[in-house]
Amino acid sequence: MNLKKRARDSRKTIVNPQRLWSDIQELGKIGFVEGRGVTRVALSDADIVAKEWLTRRMKEAGLEVRMDAATNVIGTLKSPGQREARIVVIGSHLDTVPGGGIFDGALGVLAGLECTRALQENSIVLPWDLEIINFSDEEGFHNAGTVGSRAMVGKLGQNEIFLAKEKGLPTFAEDMKRLGKNPDRIDEAIRDPEIFEAFLELHIEQGGVLESRGMDIGAVTGIAGIYRYTIEILGKADHAGTTPMSLRDDALVKAASIFTLLPQWVRTRNPEMVGTIGQIGVEPGAINVVPGKCVFNVELRSMEPEDTAAVYRLLTEWVGRQTGSSIKTIYEKESAALSESIIETIVRAAGVEDLSAIRMVSGAGHDCQVFAPRVPTGLIFVPSREGKSHCPEEWTDREHASNGCQVLLRTTLKLADEKISRK
Repeated sequence: MNLKKRARDSRKTIVNPQRLWSDIQELGKIGFVEGRGVTRVALSDADIVAKEWLTRRMKEAGLEVRMDAATNVIGTLKSPGQREARIVVIGSHLDTVPGGGIFDGALGVLAGLECTRALQENSIVLPWDLEIINFSDEEGFHNAGTVGSRAMVGKLGQNEIFLAKEKGLPTFAEDMKRLGKNPDRIDEAIRDPEIFEAFLELHIEQGGVLESRGMDIGAVTGIAGIYRYTIEILGKADHAGTTPMSLRDDALVKAASIFTLLPQWVRTRNPEMVGTIGQIGVEPGAINVVPGKCVFNVELRSMEPEDTAAVYRLLTEWVGRQTGSSIKTIYEKESAALSESIIETIVRAAGVEDLSAIRMVSGAGHDCQVFAPRVPTGLIFVPSREGKSHCPEEWTDREHASNGCQVLLRTTLKLADEKISRK
């Protein structure tokens, strides 16, 4: 079989926008409640129904389908006569946050499925197997997120799947058993990164950059690192009516300055860095009691580790000046640079489709971030209306969804061309 001829003949191969859109809408009904959005948290009943739905769709598309030891659903388009065990992965997730939208993660999985249909309908033969993977618990319902993808590369924390994120919630291990999986055998999901030729992911931007600039495609250059800290400020709880202002040790007042200092530090350090204080609590939390304790979380995101390290130093210095205060690191995920050659391939693929494209950084984490340090990785963004995501109002226009899918297909074909040319 002349693979080179097949690749050349693939230049006019296109996806079916109506079929893709129909899949998005149908999947979006699973876990949907009017006015409340989609709740398909990982390994819930709704997520299991979605996995079963995807399995049927994959089999109808002629893929070989299996669920691995970490409950990832994998559909494979085999390459006839392949001599070496090489694989290109198109992956994302079907799980959602509570009250989420129908596009986050789902678009990437369904676009991968649509690419396999287009390839087969046009008799395109790839020089490697193509796997479409729905990774489990990307959103972090059970713990730190990207559970399925981290399981595949052997990067789960020790005993992590046996720990609940919050009291009263099930562990990932407990939910695995509902699917007939043995938590003690989750390491069987680990695969050698050397078998992967590339990892591709299509995702909604979840921000407003593309829409605000009128661009069709984002070729993501890297994914920001995420660092989270809990800061505790101690004061003294007193009666709010009988304690004069001059005699108060108000923990919230002591904490207040950092709420404006942090944004200033972040902007000064790097305009592309972000810092957020999104959770604040006071104790005892009564309207007529002076706060005796203030606890809040700080999140920093940046592509540059030295940026987060610099702001963290400022935070620790500030905490050190507050009597009875402490800071604790609760989460760290390093930034990931994506493959320069695949970034260029995405930009060229967009050009072939007469679509505008810009290079940009992702401030949100994704499954591909797990693979990027080990496998050549590319991430494609399409616009999100008003930048909304993780809410019922999340929306990406049909045209943008099909554009992203077409660029994903074109990128896959260009990688195949490059592989064939090297032979």
